[in-house]
Amino acid sequence: MAVTFPGVCAVVPAAGFGRRMQTDCPKQYLSIGNKTILEHSVDALLANARVQRVIIAVSPGDERFQQLPLAQHPQITVVDGWR
Repeated sequence: MAVTFPGVCAVVPAAGFGRRMQTDCPKQYLSIGNKTILEHSVDALLANARVQRVIIAVSPGDERFQQLPLAQHPQITVVDGWR
């Protein structure tokens, strides 16, 4: 008997400001190579076939997220996170 698993919805909290890092750029938007930390994280989640949707919680009024290709990805939903 084969065991099947339903699709998984992952939630990524990305509403921080990076104040402890003492930088103007929130850490989720810092780059490693040619992608932000947020993009690397979401890419890893979407590489798993069981992950059907990724919900990303960003700070209310976050304008940086809309500049990323992730903002147009069909498997991603963006919500306002709590600060």
